[in-house]
Amino acid sequence: MHLYVFGNGNLSFPAFLELYGEPLDRLLERELRVLVGDFRGVDTLVMEYLKCATANVRVYHVGERPRYLPDAFRTMVSRWELVGGFDSDGARDAAAIAACSHFLAHDFNSDAKRKSGTLRNIERCLELGKTRILRDAQ
Repeated sequence: MHLYVFGNGNLSFPAFLELYGEPLDRLLERELRVLVGDFRGVDTLVMEYLKCATANVRVYHVGERPRYLPDAFRTMVSRWELVGGFDSDGARDAAAIAACSHFLAHDFNSDAKRKSGTLRNIERCLELGKTRILRDAQ
């Protein structure tokens, strides 16, 4: 399973734990590679959450180096795979979506006037037949 984890940039840590913690904990018990971007919000929270939990993380990043990466000292971060060189967040997201089989994402920033990048990525994953992981689902 290749799980792309993404979401809004303004998510709080308590909300992250509520929406993403249980599914990640449950899925880490399986053979899993986590795909994540390098932007603020969910991306950085996922990296911090996983830095001591698994070496099976692939960080997709814009430019030559990730904009964020947790400390590698006494963590598994030094074994993470970095996939970079993308010229935009959209290109980075497209590559991660193409590589994933499953996704875990929540959007709370969209409304009738504005569709967030997170919602656009969710819609793209669904269009491509990627399996959505939901909180409290088996």
